[in-house]
Amino acid sequence: MEIKRVNYEDLTAITNLVEAVSKVAVLPYFNDQGKQEYIARVLPDIKMTLDNDNFVSVKAVSNDALLGFAAMRAGNYLTHLFVSHQAQRQGIGRKLLRHLLDSTDAQEIKLRSAVNSVDFYLKCGFEITDQEGEFNGIRFVPMSLIKSKSHKSIYKERACQAL
Repeated sequence: MEIKRVNYEDLTAITNLVEAVSKVAVLPYFNDQGKQEYIARVLPDIKMTLDNDNFVSVKAVSNDALLGFAAMRAGNYLTHLFVSHQAQRQGIGRKLLRHLLDSTDAQEIKLRSAVNSVDFYLKCGFEITDQEGEFNGIRFVPMSLIKSKSHKSIYKERACQAL
């Protein structure tokens, strides 16, 4: 398995991956308004993550198969982290996250976690910063990771916990 930068040729495959994972793991947690909002806004927004000036976007691949996708905006805000259903529980999400964290000098990384992903982020060293929120029916939990100067060794230790 390799972690590589995303390019425009990956857009269809990434959109398909995000859509497939979202149908099973994200959309069931939303009301009808949230489902419509997510489909109308989040999936089309994937194209923006290909802007290398504002995002670091990476993919996990094995034998030319797309296993996962992650993106971070402005070096400090995790916008996407998706792993295909067939590849979950193999450490791919942790590897994608570690790659993004290692790519930035930011001391704090923020995100709005899907409610079903909170435990994953907690095990990776993130903390909940506020109560669960909702925007147009999309539920999320604000979270943050404060990196220390030796964040790489601390993060790797935490990220290697069994999920």
